[in-house]
Amino acid sequence: MQTIRNQITIKDMAQARYVLNFKGTPPFPLDDLRLIRDTSQVLDSGRKTLLIEVEEATAYELARKLPDWTVKRETRYAIPSTRPQVKRPPKR
Repeated sequence: MQTIRNQITIKDMAQARYVLNFKGTPPFPLDDLRLIRDTSQVLDSGRKTLLIEVEEATAYELARKLPDWTVKRETRYAIPSTRPQVKRPPKR
C-alpha cells in the first residue's frame, strides 16, 4: 500500500499579519482581548493597536465581531537601496 504525503511549504503555513486599531479609550476591553488571543497570535501591542498573525477568514470574522476595532492588513514596503548605481561601465 502506498501512502501519499502532503507537501506543505513554509509559505503555505504562513499567515498574514493584521493591525487592529482600537477606536475607544484605553485600556482594551478584556472580553475583546480574550477573543483576539483565542483566535490569533498577538505579535506586538501598542497603546491603541495590536499586531496579530492570523488567517484571512479569521481576521474578517474578528472585524465583524469587534465593532470598536478596525482591522487592516499589514502593509510592508521594501527599503530602497541608497548605494550609488553604475549606469554604464567606464570607457577604456
